[in-house]
Amino acid sequence: MSAEGKWALITGASSGIGRALAHALAARGYDLLLVARNELTLRQVASDCGAKFRVAAEAYPADLSDLRAVDGLINSLPADRRFEILVNNAGFGVQGEFRNSPVERELELVNLQLAATLKLTKALLPGMVSRGSGRILNVASLYSFAPVPFQSVYAASKAFLLSFSAALASELRGTGVTVTALCPGVTQTDFRARAGIGEKRRTAGATAASVAETAVQRALKGKLLAIPGAFVNPFFVFMARRLPLVIVLRLVRLINKTRGVNE
Repeated sequence: MSAEGKWALITGASSGIGRALAHALAARGYDLLLVARNELTLRQVASDCGAKFRVAAEAYPADLSDLRAVDGLINSLPADRRFEILVNNAGFGVQGEFRNSPVERELELVNLQLAATLKLTKALLPGMVSRGSGRILNVASLYSFAPVPFQSVYAASKAFLLSFSAALASELRGTGVTVTALCPGVTQTDFRARAGIGEKRRTAGATAASVAETAVQRALKGKLLAIPGAFVNPFFVFMARRLPLVIVLRLVRLINKTRGVNE
């Protein structure tokens, strides 16, 4: 099916997986509305996609952890624009013991990763259903499948996204609209550094481009889960689903300690 005249709205599109998703969708002919807080890099991504793939690419700078900005974005969307794809990617991490971490920052995380996702999905979903076509891609994590000590709020928000995506996908069966949860493992972006997460090997993990390609392929096929990687990530999911919770918690702490993640 041709993507001509169809738009993809991508949050958190200025770097990392979000930027890679913008390129992957533009390569398939989708016009782009890109949203992120960093205006300079966001406009550069839009310019690059427009020039390389000859699609329309607009930048909308906004901090979606402020729910007033989310409402402003929704109110600005042209009524006659066909948004065929919604990518809820924006997010950040908070590292450290919950008793010592700033609750204001954690509430911003919840607003950005959960409230903004709900608001944008609620805004675009009716149009998709009425047309009988659409794809929603929610960027979750391998942490969706396991609690993560010292990243408790972040991991819990990713578990929410997985549960929400699965339930919504079931509700939408037969409508032509599908929901996909992307659950990447360690990815080569600056996400961990921004969250204050130390790690021995900054080059460990998959590239953002390979993660984005897996995500787009699975989403366009209407699959519920997109788990990049041929073995390690799917094996982690398999174990997390079957082991007792107390063992999963020990396993996660062991993995993070091996990686050199600061606790």
